[in-house]
Amino acid sequence: TDTTTQTTTMAASTVGAEIDEDLQSRQMAVYGRESMMKLSGAHVLISGLNGLGAETAKNVVLANVKAVTLHDSKTATPGDLGSHFYLSPDDVGKNRASA
Repeated sequence: TDTTTQTTTMAASTVGAEIDEDLQSRQMAVYGRESMMKLSGAHVLISGLNGLGAETAKNVVLANVKAVTLHDSKTATPGDLGSHFYLSPDDVGKNRASA
């Protein structure tokens, strides 16, 4: 197994952060306006992109946080294709965080 660690960071601009209530209506119903404003400035690290980590990453991104850093030291396998919605067969053998 490849022991190389890969980290990928995704960031969104929150200059003059306002919540798009049409786009974020479901998250607003769950978190509330005050929590959504706090989340919009958050930096989140997710380490380990197994099936649970991938689902957590999706939910954190949908919560409209400022930046998400994905970290994983494993490569994608054919078995990962069933539990990782973002992987395609072309990603097998690549690091899961960079795929």
